[in-house]
Amino acid sequence: MWKYFGVFCNVATVLLGSGLGLLLRRRTARGEDPARERLPQAMMVCMGFCTVYAAASGLLGTENGTQALIVVSSMAAGLLLGWLLRIDDRLNRLGDRVLARLARDGQTGSNPAEGLVTAVLLFCIGSMTILGAFQSAANPPAALDLDCHTTLLIKSLLDFVSATCLTVSFGPSVMASALFVLLFQGLLVALAAQLQPFLERIAVMPILNCVGSLILLAIAVNLLGLKKIKTADYLPALVIPVLICWILA
Repeated sequence: MWKYFGVFCNVATVLLGSGLGLLLRRRTARGEDPARERLPQAMMVCMGFCTVYAAASGLLGTENGTQALIVVSSMAAGLLLGWLLRIDDRLNRLGDRVLARLARDGQTGSNPAEGLVTAVLLFCIGSMTILGAFQSAANPPAALDLDCHTTLLIKSLLDFVSATCLTVSFGPSVMASALFVLLFQGLLVALAAQLQPFLERIAVMPILNCVGSLILLAIAVNLLGLKKIKTADYLPALVIPVLICWILA
């Protein structure tokens, strides 16, 4: 069960953030200003710095020059593949298409279904979700290892802020997204746990951790507002090291 610790934390923060958002929503209805614009932006920057720290901690995972070479080549080839497949653009287009369809059926900004779909897309689709699930699956069954859940714990804090803001705008429907987070991320962790023995046998885990840390660094750049990076285009870089190490093994 310890493999799902990060998932449970993510679900809890979505619920807590939604609850806080409901309180702020009531204050807004009474004419009070909850100052919900500046605080979320400040929190995102704060989480950006935390993500930089997590990425820097994981970048030291390579043990030799061969592993470093695989990391660099995987990042370059993964980005090229993601760019050719337009992964980030397709994911964003999917979300926009769903929201546009919902907007035709209800008033934009107050439609509960729109709030639920927006939250699900935000919390479940992205590189941190996939990366965090595979890292959490490395937690040994005997005891809790927080190092395995760093990515999902950072994502949980980000989702807490996002859930609060979305609930202020859309209402309690955002809280239902916690169920989708539980099911989707739980299934990802279960899948990653099945692949874990194979990944350890071909000795690819240090390389995957380093590649994942570089992707986290790209996410941190986005959160800090330094440059807009299409981080989903880097997701193929998580597959290429597995293929390389499998061939070498």
